[in-house]
Formats: sequence, structure tokens, C-alpha cells
Amino acid sequence: MFSRKPNVHQVECPHCHAQQSESIAAISTNCRACGRYFKLQARVDKAETRAPRAPKDMREVVCITCGAMNLVPSAALSTQCTRCSHYLELGNKVVRGVQTGKIHVYDDVLFAEGCSFKGMEAIARNIEVRGRVFSKLRATVEIVAIAGCSIAGELHAPVVRIEHGSDVKVQVLECDRLIVSGAVEISGRLAAGEIVLNDGATFSGRLNIPRTKLRISHGAAVHFDSIHCEGLVVEGKVTLGSLLEAETVFVMNGGSLQDPSIRAARVEVSAGSFLQARIEKYTPPEPEIKPAPAPDLEPKAA
Repeated sequence: MFSRKPNVHQVECPHCHAQQSESIAAISTNCRACGRYFKLQARVDKAETRAPRAPKDMREVVCITCGAMNLVPSAALSTQCTRCSHYLELGNKVVRGVQTGKIHVYDDVLFAEGCSFKGMEAIARNIEVRGRVFSKLRATVEIVAIAGCSIAGELHAPVVRIEHGSDVKVQVLECDRLIVSGAVEISGRLAAGEIVLNDGATFSGRLNIPRTKLRISHGAAVHFDSIHCEGLVVEGKVTLGSLLEAETVFVMNGGSLQDPSIRAARVEVSAGSFLQARIEKYTPPEPEIKPAPAPDLEPKAA
């Protein structure tokens, strides 16, 4: 049999330095050698002996409704905004089959191949479309249309990338940078800071980027209802239904530009290119003048 170890320890009298055994639970005693009273070292509470708990892994989540910053555990699947109480679904989401309704996801959304989404709106950080989507898509980073997908509705994101083999027909497209290698048709408004039309791109719609330069690269064949930009460089094939207005228009070797009328300060056509258009007088836009603030007619107190 094993003997049970007693819960005692050796202590030393601070007066005569004699050694004696005392219970580990004792807080004071009398010396058995000199008889004097002395206190023992206070026992350490078990809770104090525990290792400090490691802080939870947290991350910052910006509310997609009001923009407030929320600090939530990284493993959380949802949270509620501390400012506006809007429900935020966290983590990546994959949409399969037929779905309707709204999708408000803080992280990424993948519309899988073969899916059909007809919800009113989908909001996420990154949105990748491989199936069929009929909705308004909003991304805080990027929207990507993969080969074989079909998109109708609206696209809003800092970066929109249309890959070769995708079919995008939308009413509104708003972005800072648009990269097109597939088919894009815009029946309404297009607003973009920069547009890159690569080989294989087909594009139709109105283009309104008055402070941006546009380049149509070799192999791209695009049709616009109208173009208003700062400068246009044509290396591929461009056809317009109405006016092209720009400060400069360059049709490079191998490029083709057909337009009923061009209004530009400078038009250059290189050897080996094709231009069919009527050139009109260009009038530079007048700088915007902000109205002066109205004078304060209220009498001031003396």
C-alpha cells in the first residue's frame, strides 16, 4: 500500500531559527523551541497559481451599413454592429443551387458553378461568380466574373474583372478599375477611373470617364454608344453609335475607329490604321467655379 503524503511543510522560527513541521494550511503558530508567536507565509490561492488566460484572437470588422469598427473574435460566425445593431454574417459563403433573398456577408462570397441567384442584393468583401446571377452585386474589394458565368443587374466595386468566356450584361457598372477580357454590355451607366480592355474583350455601352485615359489594346473589339474621356488610344477595333469626345484621339497601326462624329482637340492617325468619322470643333470644358458663400446679413451683437 502507498502511504498518503501529509500536507505539511517545514517552517523556521524568525526569533530562534528553530525548524518545525506545520500544516500547509496554517497561517500562524508558536515556536516549539522558544515558545514565541510568529506568522507563517500566507498560502497562495489556487486561482492565483493558474496560468494567465491567453487573449482571444480578435479581428476588426467594419459594419457594411454604418461603417463603424467592431472588434470580434476571429472564430465568430456572426456579430451585431455596436453602433447601428445591423446583423453581420462572418466567414466565407458558397452559394449553390437556386437561392433568392439578400446576402450581406463581411468576408467572401462564391457563386458556385451551376447556381442561380436572383436575390435583390449581395454584399461582400470579394465576390466571385461562376454560375448565374441576376442581382445587384457590391464588393468592398473585387468582383470577378469567371468563364462560363452569366451576370445581369448592377456591379459596384473598386475592381471589376471580367474574364474571357464570361457573359456580363448589366444596367450599371461602377468601379475604380475595370479589366475586361470577356463580353460586357452596359445598357445604363458606366463610371470607372481606369479601363483596360484586353485581347478578346467585347464591350458595348456608354463610357463616361472625362478625367481618364482609355486604351483599347490589340485584339479587343468594342462597341460603345458614346465615349467621353480625356484621351483615347485605339490599337484594336472600336465602333461608336454616337459622339466621341476627348482631348486627344490616337489611332495606332492596326487600329480601327468608326464613329459618326469625333469632337477632339487633337486627332492622329498612324499608317496602317483606319478612321471613319466626321471631325467637329472641340471646346475644352470650362473649369467648375464654386459659388461664393452668401454674405452674413444678420446684425452682430455689439
